[in-house]
Amino acid sequence: MRPRSHRQDPGTDEISRWSSLGTPAGSPLQEANVRSVPRLLRFTNVATLVALLVGGNGPSLHASELLRLTHGVASGDITATDAVVWARANRAARMVVEYTAVGAPTRPPARRDGPSVIAVDDFTGKVVLTGLTPDTRYLYWVRFVSESEQVVSEPGQFRTAPADGVARAVTLVWWGDLGGQEYCRDPERGYALFREMARLAPDLAVANGDSIYADSTCPPVTALPDHPRNVVSADPDGALHQLVDVSDPRLTEAEVLATYRGKWKYNLEDDAYRAFRAQTPHVYQWDDHEVINDWSPQEDKIGLLRGTVDARPMTALSGPGRKAFFEFTPIRPDGEQRIYRALRLGRLAELFVLDLRSYRDENFVPDGVGKTVDVRFRSGERRQIRGKAKTILGAAQREWLLRSLRDAQARGVVWKIISTDDPLSIPTGGYPLFAPEGAMTPLYSVRDAWAAGRRLNTDSDGNQGNPFGVESELRAILKTLKDEKITSLVWVATDVHHARLLRYEPVADLAGLVFHEFVAGPTSAASAPPGPLSTTFGPIELFVKGRRPDPARPSFQNFGVLRIGADGLLTVEVRGLDGAVTTDDRGRVGALTLTPQR
Repeated sequence: MRPRSHRQDPGTDEISRWSSLGTPAGSPLQEANVRSVPRLLRFTNVATLVALLVGGNGPSLHASELLRLTHGVASGDITATDAVVWARANRAARMVVEYTAVGAPTRPPARRDGPSVIAVDDFTGKVVLTGLTPDTRYLYWVRFVSESEQVVSEPGQFRTAPADGVARAVTLVWWGDLGGQEYCRDPERGYALFREMARLAPDLAVANGDSIYADSTCPPVTALPDHPRNVVSADPDGALHQLVDVSDPRLTEAEVLATYRGKWKYNLEDDAYRAFRAQTPHVYQWDDHEVINDWSPQEDKIGLLRGTVDARPMTALSGPGRKAFFEFTPIRPDGEQRIYRALRLGRLAELFVLDLRSYRDENFVPDGVGKTVDVRFRSGERRQIRGKAKTILGAAQREWLLRSLRDAQARGVVWKIISTDDPLSIPTGGYPLFAPEGAMTPLYSVRDAWAAGRRLNTDSDGNQGNPFGVESELRAILKTLKDEKITSLVWVATDVHHARLLRYEPVADLAGLVFHEFVAGPTSAASAPPGPLSTTFGPIELFVKGRRPDPARPSFQNFGVLRIGADGLLTVEVRGLDGAVTTDDRGRVGALTLTPQR
C-alpha cells in the first residue's frame, strides 16, 4: 500500500511528545515536572499530566501520531561539489532528500536515499549530497517515509562554493552565544537577530560556539529589565528541560543526554532561527556551554574548579554533549566525530574551523615547563601543579592547521579566515585558585582560552602575570606563519559577549607579522563590559562595544559580517538588533575594509 503523504511547513508547532518523560522519583527532572505544572496545564490533558508527575511514561504516541518533521531542515559544510542536509522526525522513519538546481531545465528532482532515523539518535538524520555543480544554488526537500505515511518539508536552499581558482564574491556571517543568562526566546521577537542575518542573504553562516547553554536555564519569568519573559516550549519535554541544567550531579546518564537534547530543541523551536537554518548553510563548531562552563576534557572532578560536590569526571558530560552536538547540527558525519575542518570558498577565501575543547590540557595547569603553582581549590583541596608545554589544540590539530594554511597559501588563496571559538588576546575564565595555607585568599584567575593577562580578574594595577592561558602555543603558531610568509590572516571569534575589532602588530621575534581578529556576540545572552587585553602579541583596538559604561542599559546583542568582493577587498561589520552597523562609545564605526597583503 502506498504511504499516505502530507506536506509540512517547518514553522508549524510540533506535536507534543511525552513517551520519553519517565523520570525517577526525586530526580531534578521529576522536581521540574512539579515546578512546571501551571505552565504544562496549557499544553496537555489531565491524564498525561498525571503520568508526568508520577514519573511514569505518558501515553506512547510514537506509534500513532502523525509523522512530522519537528525542527525544520538545515544544510551545512558546503563545498563546491557536496553538501550535508539535516532534519529530525518525531518517530522512526526513513530519510530521503530531493534536490534540484535553481534554473535547471524542468525535470524531476534528484533523489538521495538516507538513513533510517531511530531513537538512539533522537530521530535526527543527515544525508550528504555529492556530485553537485560548483557555484550553483540548489533547492532541497526532506521526505520522511514510514510504512503507512510520509511527510515532505518545505524547501531549504544552499549555494555551493565556487571551484578552486574561481574568484567569486563571498559573504558570511558569524554568530555565537545563544540563550544564555536567561536571555532565551523572547515571546514577541524570538531570536530576532537571525532575521537581520537572513536579510543579508549570506552565502554561509558560522555558528562559532555556545549555540546552547546546557548549564543555564530559561525560566518563563526573569528579573532582567530588558528581557522579562521567555517563551515556554510547546513540547512538555522541552518545557521541562528549560528548567534543568547539566551541572546538577543528581542527573542520571540518560537525563544528562536528554537535557542536552532538550536545550538544542528549545532553541530550534524558534521560528527565525529555524528559517535562517533552512535559508543559509551553516558551519558549526562548539565552545564550552555545549557541555559546561570553561570545561576541559582532562578534569578529574567536575566540581573541582566550580566549588561544588560534583565528583563525576568531565567525560560524564562531554560525551553526551558531543553526541547531542552531532545530532542537532548539519556537521559532516564523521566516524571520528572530528569538529576541526577547512572549507574552500574559491580563490578568494578558505575557512579554517578550530576545536579548542576536545584536545586541550587542563585550564589550571601553568603554561610552561618549569612553572609550578601551589594552590587550593574552593573545596579546600590543595595541589602543587607543575607546568608543561601546554596545548589548547592538541598536536594533531595544530599540525593540521599549519599544514592547511601552507597549502592554501601555495594554491593562491587570498584570505585565510580562522574561526576560533575563543579569542586570542581577550582573557576569559575566572574560577579562582587560592593561597595554599591560611585564609582563602585568591591568588589567580584560571584562564579558559589563549590569553593569560592579569593575575586576577580583579587586578587593576596592570599586572600581566597570570601563569595560565596557552600563549606559548599561540606564539609558536604565529612564528611559523611569519617564517613561512602566510599572508592575509583574519581570525573570527565570539564567546566574550562583546564586540571588538583588533589589529595585531607583534614585536620581537614576531615583528613584521600583521593580522586581524574580529570578535562579535552575543546573539542572545547578557553582554559584558570589555576588559583589558593581554598585551603579549601587540593588539591594537580599533572598535569595542559591550555593556559599558552603564550596566543597566540593554544587552548589546550583535553579530559579525565578512564580505569579500570580487576585487579581493575584505570588509568586516558588526551589526546590532536593528540590523545596522553599530558605533562604539567613542564614536568609532564597527566596520573596517582590508586590502590583501602582498
